[in-house]
Amino acid sequence: MDGTIIGQGTFLANSTGLSNPNAGNASIGTANYTIIAIPSGADWVRVSNYTRWGTVGTTGAYFNGVANASVGLEFYWQRGMAAGTGIVTYKGAASAVLDGDTLVTGGFTLYDPSGQDPLALPVVGNPVATTASTNATRPVVSTASTAGVVVGSVVRMSNTAQTDVNGIDMVVGAVTVNTSFTLLTATNALATAPGAIGGAGFYRVINFDPMFYPRRRFVTNITQAVNAQVSTSVAHNYVPGQEVRFTIPTVSGMVQLNASPANNYLSAIVLTVVDAYNFTINIDTTAFTAFTWPTIAQQPSSFPEVAPVGEDTATSLVTAASQVPLDQWSNPVFNAQSGILSDATVNTGYLGMILGSGGNGLELTTPILGPSGAIAWSAGNVATGDRMYWTAGKSTYGGL
Repeated sequence: MDGTIIGQGTFLANSTGLSNPNAGNASIGTANYTIIAIPSGADWVRVSNYTRWGTVGTTGAYFNGVANASVGLEFYWQRGMAAGTGIVTYKGAASAVLDGDTLVTGGFTLYDPSGQDPLALPVVGNPVATTASTNATRPVVSTASTAGVVVGSVVRMSNTAQTDVNGIDMVVGAVTVNTSFTLLTATNALATAPGAIGGAGFYRVINFDPMFYPRRRFVTNITQAVNAQVSTSVAHNYVPGQEVRFTIPTVSGMVQLNASPANNYLSAIVLTVVDAYNFTINIDTTAFTAFTWPTIAQQPSSFPEVAPVGEDTATSLVTAASQVPLDQWSNPVFNAQSGILSDATVNTGYLGMILGSGGNGLELTTPILGPSGAIAWSAGNVATGDRMYWTAGKSTYGGL
């Protein structure tokens, strides 16, 4: 069994949610991290950057906004290596000479949402101290450590004065390294600011989604419109045709959306997917009470939610091209079905490997872009992702 390849594949480096770090000029920058599925787990993984192998090296790639990074070409991991690390081969500035190093962070991390593999990324990260959070519809959270937090990460706050934000999984919309991060994005901000500044507390990175799709989500806003737009705190993953029901607490207004005998147990149909965090429904809410996010002064209260309950086949049939559930990085939700069965309940759990965006080399002490690849930006701010190839295998002696 030594050296047996159990999986292989290719992907393009993902730029969803990212922008040119040197706007208006051609540049090279980091990509979002990528998770590859390896159903039986792996003892070793190799990733090659096909795009960069045929080019000279650079030390002017952007990492966390600074043009001081090299671009990795070949990456290797095997069991026993610490999470986030890996061996990397790269080229120096304008050089065809190969150099090697060990990534300290941003390399390979086992993915096991069951939490059973002690070497895998924890399902829920360790608590990290925060010092404050702003009273805004997109709270800015101050912290001395943003390790492992990137745009698109999901975090959960706790023990802050913002009791209406604590415990709610929220996507990260912006990061200032080791200074702060911003909860939510420009499109799914809270309908109402929390009501007070948040003091010291903690955040944890949430590295899992509920195993079974489709999923219940917290609602951050609902518009008053002929076809209301619904915003969720993390990626909703819904597609047109899915049928949903709302649970809106009295303090949030718009309780007219709640199912009751008076409205014949109302359910809504998803008409369009606006983006990863927003969708429209077939309900006219123009005359409904305005939606608000529960404030600190209104605690304790429940929080507004949306839950899948079925599918409207007619809507699904006329939107066939949209029937692929996607995550926040525009990747298909693992194992979810498409077409008119996209609402089917499926187990999305899998074993895999998280390919990171890169980090400092042990010897180089400056960043090297990681196994998730690099993004080439044109002067017109158009992104082109590197082509990446990977293989994963098993060995007789799998290490730790």
